Amino acid sequence: MLRRLFGKKQRPQRPASTATDSIRDARLGDVLVMEGMSAEYAEAFFFIEQIHRYESPAGTSYEIVAADGDNRVWVEWSDDDTGLFITAADNRQAWSLGRLGLTEDELIHLDEDNSIDNYITLEDQRYFYRHSFEAGYFKDNRGPGEGFYVWDFMAEDESRVLAISKWEGLPFEGHFSEVISPNSVTLYQGERPDERS
Repeated sequence: MLRRLFGKKQRPQRPASTATDSIRDARLGDVLVMEGMSAEYAEAFFFIEQIHRYESPAGTSYEIVAADGDNRVWVEWSDDDTGLFITAADNRQAWSLGRLGLTEDELIHLDEDNSIDNYITLEDQRYFYRHSFEAGYFKDNRGPGEGFYVWDFMAEDESRVLAISKWEGLPFEGHFSEVISPNSVTLYQGERPDERS
């Protein structure tokens, strides 16, 4: 009753699961449930609003933007011979190089050295260099795409990822995300829009 009085939205019913409920099959209108991100999101139904594609020498990855009321998450996934890898973030605040304690010259050195033994230290946590390369971004998984450069780092305990990107004409930006176990992410088929339109 209090929810009705104060205008709180009623929680939708959990959609019926389809035979395939892997994030690999995600489409606009589907629903993600993630138990591995944080306790407050364990019962959240994140309705998929956008799906973007990235192409790079490391392979293809996808970014899902999904929302549950005022809560929004960015979920990125890729699938290769090592298996399904998923990260998620509920805050897209960009970190500048200065805030990260890095310089452009240091990033250039990491790129040229190309060694996974290299690392940076942030907030008493080591982030090991994984790779750096030019990638292509395809908004809504279509169009000619747009190129940018990216440096990827993995926390020593493998719980977080830091991606630093550089787009033409824009400053360097760093974004953190949490590594999520594929077993804690479930996809439910929702009301998918007509993909032919």
